[in-house]
Amino acid sequence: MLISTTLFYPTNFINITKLKLISFFIGGLLAFLFLNSCKEPSFSDDDLLLNGDNVNIQFTDNFMLKANTEEDTILQANNLTKSLLGSTNDSRFGKLYASFYNNFRLLSNNVNWGSGLIIDSCYLTYGVTKSYGPFSSPMNIVVYELNEPLVNTASYFTNRAFAVKLPEIANVTIPYNGSSTINIKLSNTFGQNIINQSGSANLANNDAFQSFFKGVYVTTNSAAAGDGMLNLDLIGGASKLTLYYHAAGDTVKKYDIPVNDLCTRVNHYHRTTTGSPAKLAADMPIATGADKVFIEGLTSFRAKVMIENLDTFKNVAVNKAELWVFPLINSSADTAYKLPAQIYASRINDAANDIQLLDFLSGTMVGTRDTTQVGGVTVPVYKINLTRYAQSIINKEFTNNGLRIYVFPTNITSERVVLGGGNHVTYPMKFRLITTKTN
Repeated sequence: MLISTTLFYPTNFINITKLKLISFFIGGLLAFLFLNSCKEPSFSDDDLLLNGDNVNIQFTDNFMLKANTEEDTILQANNLTKSLLGSTNDSRFGKLYASFYNNFRLLSNNVNWGSGLIIDSCYLTYGVTKSYGPFSSPMNIVVYELNEPLVNTASYFTNRAFAVKLPEIANVTIPYNGSSTINIKLSNTFGQNIINQSGSANLANNDAFQSFFKGVYVTTNSAAAGDGMLNLDLIGGASKLTLYYHAAGDTVKKYDIPVNDLCTRVNHYHRTTTGSPAKLAADMPIATGADKVFIEGLTSFRAKVMIENLDTFKNVAVNKAELWVFPLINSSADTAYKLPAQIYASRINDAANDIQLLDFLSGTMVGTRDTTQVGGVTVPVYKINLTRYAQSIINKEFTNNGLRIYVFPTNITSERVVLGGGNHVTYPMKFRLITTKTN
């Protein structure tokens, strides 16, 4: 015999319980939605649950990548954030030289220091923000007075050379010891010529002054390539021309003529790469891709990378796309010239020109050096974010013409690195793609 038992609860208890259950459910649902709405649709390296819960998610990293070395082109060189001075001699890349031009501005109009003045000394000072290379020997710095004006509104490129006056106004040897400035002693003959203009029309205003004194060319002795490069900040407040002078029977005085953001600054780069592995790789690209590529800043070398068959994907949304690029470590070379902190990629359009990636323009810092495990060993790797680029290729927004990889920022760094190509046996480039099916 079945006995039916009915439980009775007070009406107010039932209502309160229902409200609690409903509140708990709604609260939990809102918390779930909030937490998931804050997460970007990306995955860590091993966070791929390719089971029944994620049947629409696909991870692919078996793309064929064809990579070759190219010689870089000249770049715009005027009024950059940094100027470079020095030279490097790397057996992998050849010799690289960096120099610059700049002019100066008076602190005031109608400058008059007095008459009968005698120069005691004069110096160029430049602020140093970064050094690259071991600097195992002193720098031989040569300075010339310009014989051609620098025009602030003009566009100049890294191969532009300006006429100078002879002889030089400085030829000095300076050991670099990590200081925040470099000081270059100029000839007293040059300094006396400036002091002699006191009270004249040549110091009436900056237009007159820059017509009289057009600026300087600062370089290193190209006959003997060194092993160090300085990044200089010409507009940070430390860079200037300083005159020390006195009148007969008077104490020594000084006058600073600064370099500021109204002054024109032009970087100049040149290189000698004949016979170097980087030059040979650039001259003889391999149709199926090379096993290594060479990239170096200051308009030297870059890599071209083609990701085959990316444009054959259909009906997918890209959750995450990264190009993994491995430095090929050379203990001696990479000790002298340390690996770049960052590299970056640009896409190639139909005219073979570079176009900045949307991933870069959106503020994503591409190509920062990281580490990963290969064969149980921790190795460095650059991970370049290509999520929006991959989606655009899949959507047929532009043609898959490939990418170019550069040291970042290529126009003001002399850093360099050899990278594993798509065919490298141990450290090949990898394009890692995570997508979700859209239908």
